[in-house]
Amino acid sequence: MNKNILLLLSFFLFVYGSWAQIASGKITYKVEADESMMEEILKDDKITEDVGSYLRMMFSNQIRTLPYLFYQMEFNSKESLFKKMESMATDSGFDLNRTARNVGVDGAYYHSLDEDKSYHETSRAGSEIIVAHNISDFDWKITNETKTIHGYLCYKATAEFTPDLGGGEIATAWFAKDLPFQFGPAFYAGLPGMILEVKQGYYTFYADDINLSKREKKIKKPKTRNATKLEDFKEELDRIKRNYIKAQ
Repeated sequence: MNKNILLLLSFFLFVYGSWAQIASGKITYKVEADESMMEEILKDDKITEDVGSYLRMMFSNQIRTLPYLFYQMEFNSKESLFKKMESMATDSGFDLNRTARNVGVDGAYYHSLDEDKSYHETSRAGSEIIVAHNISDFDWKITNETKTIHGYLCYKATAEFTPDLGGGEIATAWFAKDLPFQFGPAFYAGLPGMILEVKQGYYTFYADDINLSKREKKIKKPKTRNATKLEDFKEELDRIKRNYIKAQ
């Protein structure tokens, strides 16, 4: 066999062997906003000038705060845990927890492939709540459109989903088949590769830093007992609000 072919074959076997040994990892995600969001919202004839000015100020503060908002996902072959990273207050003093709620992703998100479950642990009106749905609820439509993210060839996929924060919308994800882990930011999972970018509504979550390990990392599973099904979340939220008002 030609010497050059042998060298090329050895190289591919080395690369394949290296990827095959990846057992876990950690990805840091950041968020960016579609700044056309405000103009689109302000097209509503019901919004008065005073309300419009207030919304512009709030959105401007949020745009300045987003660079300080980081999320981190730890994962192995079967589980992942995604949550906001603790960080110092910004110079403006803007509440990063509030910013996270505004972008529709707060609390902790745990995925289990063995259970086919995604759990969102959060709080409302002083009450902890866990919302659950099946990972297989996502009806992903994978396209042939590609782009490169952090050196990985990523494929575009879309799905319609109604998260517990926000209304029904189309999510657009970009996933890397060369990272054979079925996880991603927040609610999103179930694609044949790691989701390195996803756009929901006016916000895009994108991988900022990727760290891979050949060692199997244990994921600390949050409590999932007494979880509320996604379809029952609104009713549960109304109950929490009623109890909160009564307690005042």
